[in-house]
Amino acid sequence: MNQVHFWEFVHEGIRAGEPLMLLLVVASGGSSPGKPGFKMAVTIRGERHGTIGGGAVEKDLADKAAALLARGSGRVRLLKLLHHEGPTGKTAASRRSGMICSGWQQVALLPLNAGDGDAVDSLLFALKRNRPGRLQLSPRGLEFQPGKKGGGAFTARSAAEWTYREETGQRPTLTIIGGGHVGLALSRVMAGLDFHVRVLDDREDLATMADNAFAQEKHVVSFRSVGRLVEEGDMSYVVIMTYGHQADEKVLGQLLRKKLRYLGLLGSPAKNAAIFARLEKKGFSGRALGRVRAPVGLAIHSHTPEEIAISIAAEIIQEKNRPKQT
Repeated sequence: MNQVHFWEFVHEGIRAGEPLMLLLVVASGGSSPGKPGFKMAVTIRGERHGTIGGGAVEKDLADKAAALLARGSGRVRLLKLLHHEGPTGKTAASRRSGMICSGWQQVALLPLNAGDGDAVDSLLFALKRNRPGRLQLSPRGLEFQPGKKGGGAFTARSAAEWTYREETGQRPTLTIIGGGHVGLALSRVMAGLDFHVRVLDDREDLATMADNAFAQEKHVVSFRSVGRLVEEGDMSYVVIMTYGHQADEKVLGQLLRKKLRYLGLLGSPAKNAAIFARLEKKGFSGRALGRVRAPVGLAIHSHTPEEIAISIAAEIIQEKNRPKQT
């Protein structure tokens, strides 16, 4: 889900004075379709944006949220849904969802109004500039703390006394070096996957750069100095796809010693092997070159720019969601 689009929907509702309900998965277990951090906003008219996992549980809670808004209920609720076969039923704290996927999820229902406008504005400001911050929700309401890190924590003493924290504002950054047709297609896909997308190219008046409305950043820069625009870190992903092997080699040489989460190179095996051989002669180790995804993307026999973009996006998702080794 694109977090910017989601919070823009919330922001517009608050600004219009329309009652909204935020549905947030704060905890889950087993094979629950909803994972912590999944969100949905529901208006009093039943409009919905986002997801808490889909299926029957999502429809049921979205309908419940709209009904609560219509009744003017301003109370925060915390529900635990059990996804097991059997008759639906409920207690004060939990109920069967009617789904058979097994597992459970705990969902907070939080009414939003004009008093939450400043926190949502601050969150949107951070998201659009890819700056860190911490979202906190509790029965007291919604808060956003710019610059704060740390999150992913849910603590609860009871249904009336709980806190959920989530690190937000800063998203993974994908730097695409090469603003041609594949760069445009990849920007479209990755923006929808909630990445901060940056495109770099050294060509002025490039039509595909002008047509790229999906990247949050677009820069015309010499490939000789492109490395200074690529940050290091666990949230930095890079794909090199310039117009020629000489430019690819120039860019890759600047990035090989950077600590990046993902580094991919678009090109045929023969072209990539030739680039690697020249870089080895320049002193780069086989170990460093072995970290480069080349050819980039999952092997799905892709040919068109759109197909290639899907293969690269799939490999990036695979890396992003890979369990961290302990």
